[in-house]
Amino acid sequence: MLSVLVFVTALLIILYKDRKNIKRESVLLLRKTKKGKKLLIKIGTSFPRFWKTVGFISVVTCFFASVWMLYSLILQTQMLLAGKAELGPGILIPSVTQETVIGPGYFAVPFWYWIISIFVLVVVHEGFHGVMAAREKLRIKSLGWGLFFVIPLAFVELDEKRLRKEKPWKQLRIFSAGSFANFITAFVVFVIVVCSVSNLFTPIGIGYKSLIKGYPAEQANLTGIITGIDNYTIKNINDLNHALKQIGPGKKITIYTKTFNKTWRTKTFTLVTVQSPHTNESKGFIGISDVYNFLEIKPENKPYSGVIYFLFGRPGISLGLFDWLFLINLFVGLFNLLPLGPLDGGRMWEIVFKKITPKHFKKIMNTLSALVLLIIVLDFALVLV
Repeated sequence: MLSVLVFVTALLIILYKDRKNIKRESVLLLRKTKKGKKLLIKIGTSFPRFWKTVGFISVVTCFFASVWMLYSLILQTQMLLAGKAELGPGILIPSVTQETVIGPGYFAVPFWYWIISIFVLVVVHEGFHGVMAAREKLRIKSLGWGLFFVIPLAFVELDEKRLRKEKPWKQLRIFSAGSFANFITAFVVFVIVVCSVSNLFTPIGIGYKSLIKGYPAEQANLTGIITGIDNYTIKNINDLNHALKQIGPGKKITIYTKTFNKTWRTKTFTLVTVQSPHTNESKGFIGISDVYNFLEIKPENKPYSGVIYFLFGRPGISLGLFDWLFLINLFVGLFNLLPLGPLDGGRMWEIVFKKITPKHFKKIMNTLSALVLLIIVLDFALVLV
């Protein structure tokens, strides 16, 4: 809470001191500048063939992503109507708590994860729009930063009149660039996490996403991370499989688990194994699904635990900065590709429809945008009811 208050205070001081250069447009506060423009132009005009190839990959990727996102949105609506989905769409909002809070129609993300992730999102998104515009020799009028309430914004202002007169492929490369940059950012973050986790963490037990109804674990109301079964120490999935194979079905066992609520607490559960429903009949079965190795920070990394937990979270317990960088860049990039009027996806599909049917493209685009908007509103209504 204190860090958030310091941030907001510092932001207000900056806005006050720079108020002469800040313009208000509706609910937005924008600070235009020429700084950084030369850098974008230099990057975009260097290696033009490379950027053209990247642009082609970007367009193809984003059209596939747009179709997939629309299909997923329709599927989500069907599941919500059938009562088969627990979560629906939600707005990302900042929270002053240290934990992520999920409610009807919103995801409250810890403030610093939220603010940093949004900042990275808009910088790479708008920056790559600028790079691709420079590659296509389109004039960049200005760039800068802004605020939507306390949400940070970055923007690259292009010559829109000239942009609409450009050839379809040039426009498509520019419009697709933002979301494609977000996908690349998500991929880079994913690689960093995959390459780092094994060096930073070690498995200490088995986690699971759900209990299978009618089986021993559900009947015993099993909770927590499994760390032991009888005399067997369970640190990873191999340990669990070995123990259950040795024990077999029809045996009374004691399961030791740990639960985390600020501190670790140990619990014990007694149950009887049953025959495995899978091919190995000699293996005991307790009825847990989607098992995974639960990770804890390695002892040698304990002195840096604060930084590590901030970046990577507590695996199986909470998300870290890299998790949110991945999720926000991926899903906001996908949402931006929906065939909805003002979004980049809408502008891309408008170009396609205009090429196919010059006389009717506006009606087609308006109808499609209205349907997508109606589905989104319906999803929110189903979640809130």
